[in-house]
Amino acid sequence: MKKILFVIIILSVLQSCGEKNAVYKPESSGRINSITVVLDNKSWDNKIGDKIRTLYADEFMGLPQIEERFTLKQMPYETFDGFSRTSRNIIFINKKSELDYEFQKNKFANPQIYLEIRGTSLQSIIEQLDLSSNEAIRKFSNGEIEENKRRILKSTMNDLKPIDEFSISIKMPSAYSLYKKDKNFIWYQKPIDKGHSNLIITEIFVGKDVFDYTIEEVTSLRDSVGRSFLLGRNENSFMITEKEYLPLQKKVNYYGIKMLETRGTWEVQGDFMGGPFINYIVEDKVNNRILLVEGFVFAPSKRKRDNIIELEAIIKSIKFKKGSI
Repeated sequence: MKKILFVIIILSVLQSCGEKNAVYKPESSGRINSITVVLDNKSWDNKIGDKIRTLYADEFMGLPQIEERFTLKQMPYETFDGFSRTSRNIIFINKKSELDYEFQKNKFANPQIYLEIRGTSLQSIIEQLDLSSNEAIRKFSNGEIEENKRRILKSTMNDLKPIDEFSISIKMPSAYSLYKKDKNFIWYQKPIDKGHSNLIITEIFVGKDVFDYTIEEVTSLRDSVGRSFLLGRNENSFMITEKEYLPLQKKVNYYGIKMLETRGTWEVQGDFMGGPFINYIVEDKVNNRILLVEGFVFAPSKRKRDNIIELEAIIKSIKFKKGSI
């Protein structure tokens, strides 16, 4: 009995020590695709601020109107304390350290990406901003996709929404509801301010490597789906890829799933409607097939960047299960 009591006491002490050593970090905050820049006002209004704006507030591609890649919020050093440190994405300009840059994960909050740019001269700071920018944009962008997925889970009834027609599961906010279903096609829609956000899924019967599809082939596939399922308000009107705007394409390997990403704008032939889309040709190794999964937004005169980022997060949450296809 004494031995058992001794063990319990030891375990309690160890647990207590562990709790004392654990550092509490608050939940991070901030709008989607926003970055807090910690820098004095004078530098923000001059060359260092100009460089940061050039690198991080450039155009978010694939939208009908120009919107910045990241929303930047400048904060002077003296106010960077307490709650202000919980921003999810932070760039801190350190003018008192030797030439370098460093990323830290969850420095003041969780989740958080913190980039410190170091240099003692204007030129050295600008140099480090240039050197770090590609990696920083990738880290910040990927972090925002994960944050979107985390927020989606807060608003859903279940971890994943099963879509049995396609033997998949997907993380989708509960605000999305089934809008239309047909043979080999399904369409979900969410109302937004003066418009709607949409997700469609269909299977592609042409079998080849997803990375081998050209922009012209993806455009042809989109237009074929539009002609069959995405009909406009007027007779004989349907969605097509806008011909005046060349789509952008890149290859993505997302946690082992090959996806060909195409961004561009859509319009309705025979009607005055349009907006941005993000399209993925997705490899499903589990069922030996290829899916076309696309998100598109209709919201005239409204900003659409965050809607497209949400749709990207939804699509990248896809999980496959073996089905009788």
